[in-house]
Amino acid sequence: MPKQIFDAQTILSMLENAEKVVVVKRKESAKLKLKVGKYLYTYVAAPDEVDRMVLGVKDKSRVVNY
Repeated sequence: MPKQIFDAQTILSMLENAEKVVVVKRKESAKLKLKVGKYLYTYVAAPDEVDRMVLGVKDKSRVVNY
């Protein structure tokens, strides 16, 4: 089961160690899914906030947009 994270600072610290980052955009919200180790973490926020978070990822090959 995926674990939902509600704190933006926590998800930003996990972005550095994520093996894969998936961004799923909808009209009202966007999901940021991080594969870290054997766990999947999700974060739900506004699409512009998720875009700003993904800009901080150094290795862009790990980012998948849907």
